[in-house]
Amino acid sequence: MDQSAVALKAEVKEYQISKIDSSVILFILLVSKRDGQQWTLEKRYSEFDDLNNNLKKVFTTLPPLPGKTLFKLKEHVDIEKRRVGLDYYIKELLKRPDVFNSESMKQFLQLEKHAQEQVVNPPKMLGEITGFIHGLRDFYIERSQNVIFVLSSDMNVASRFDAYLTNMKMPWEKEAPPTLLAVGCLECWVKTNDENEFKYERMWNKTYPSQAICLYWDAVTSTLVIGLDEGKLNLLKVPQENQFIRYDEQADIKAHQGRVMGVFYDSINSHIHSVSEDKKYKVLDFQRQITIAEIQPSQHGLTGLAADKDNRRIFVSDRGGYVHVFEITSATMGPSLAVSVASQTLSPIRGIFFDPVKNYLFTAGFDQGEIGIFEVGKSGREKFTKQTASLKGKLQMREIVWSPSRGECLVGNKDGTVTVWSGKKAAPIFVIKAHNTDITKLQWYEDRHMLVTSGKEKSLKFWQLPKEWRDKKIEQQEEQEYEQMKKQENIKISIESTKKKEFDSDEDDLKGWHKM
Repeated sequence: MDQSAVALKAEVKEYQISKIDSSVILFILLVSKRDGQQWTLEKRYSEFDDLNNNLKKVFTTLPPLPGKTLFKLKEHVDIEKRRVGLDYYIKELLKRPDVFNSESMKQFLQLEKHAQEQVVNPPKMLGEITGFIHGLRDFYIERSQNVIFVLSSDMNVASRFDAYLTNMKMPWEKEAPPTLLAVGCLECWVKTNDENEFKYERMWNKTYPSQAICLYWDAVTSTLVIGLDEGKLNLLKVPQENQFIRYDEQADIKAHQGRVMGVFYDSINSHIHSVSEDKKYKVLDFQRQITIAEIQPSQHGLTGLAADKDNRRIFVSDRGGYVHVFEITSATMGPSLAVSVASQTLSPIRGIFFDPVKNYLFTAGFDQGEIGIFEVGKSGREKFTKQTASLKGKLQMREIVWSPSRGECLVGNKDGTVTVWSGKKAAPIFVIKAHNTDITKLQWYEDRHMLVTSGKEKSLKFWQLPKEWRDKKIEQQEEQEYEQMKKQENIKISIESTKKKEFDSDEDDLKGWHKM
């Protein structure tokens, strides 16, 4: 980002020896606002180091901080070298809005005292639900019915292997034994009558001998579809009229040879759509126990599925960095592939989200950290789907959602953070340290500006995002000042360029005359 686009500038101008303690070196930090107001801060190297350590808990790819030394610096040349390094460090930090808006930078620069208008309204955690059986894999909240369906799985490799051996069907056994050690679990939580909006209690749970990976809830038919690590699909009916106190098992189908990565229930045709790491996209009619379609859109394992129910479209992502767009045109023939679109980095896609309001598809690339934005062709014109933008986010992104009214993209990362991206600025503007482990699912509520997050450490959290990060009038004024400043800079550059051309022209004439 251009340094001039930042509302504040900072530079480590000089250093001084502390008058109180001659062994202490103070670096003088001058912070300037666009209107000319300035303030100075005296900072020890250790304060820069503390800032860097706090930022590393939330942010990646920070600029280098000058390294520590075994002995205190005494020579001017060494202290000056550290000053230059600290100057570069703070200037690079201020180029990043997400870092600038952090609590650590707010305190370091004393913004509340000197530049209150630059302090953002941070997200607030409204509530938290804990006590799940395993680490969370997936969840869905049906707010109208005050119910939460949660998939939890044992994340420990050793205990999972032990459970697989214990639950294994032996050759001499006619039927599979009951699940003795649960590896995966479906939990149903219902809101209590307590005044606390985020107070839920577990109604029941259903265990599985393998990890429970993904779920889909269809409120119209009270149908719940679970995708499992062993390639199975489990379909349940959970009657709403009974306050979700029980479930009726409808089908248990071995659909894939690999982990199920995404599911969707088509209530119009009573079809289950599923994608798997075995590279197959399948459509099953569970009532007739037949396969409607089995499609292999690429040579890569499939990683996610998103549905556009109104326009009868399915979006599938894969490990090769492709998005495959399918049309559901016939109940008997199955989906037809309209187009396959490659992302710019061809990075394995981990998260996928479709916005029916803007008709955009968003993807989160795991290895390269690419946020892909795809413009989907209108109904009947899906073949014209194309990628319109690519943003560089954190590596190992796992989940992604989009807010049309805010124009913001929210990305869940492996390090437990959620990064908020501004679509207008095409830049990250805030980072929430939501969990201590991988983000496994995000659910966004547009009407309430509320985000729900889950992590592998067995917790579900509710976050209130501010309706405005900062005062709109101040932001608009800053944008106008910035545009005016850039306009003046462009005029200056144009004048200097013209002068240079005239000088070069005269110089050529002189050279020509000299040769005559």
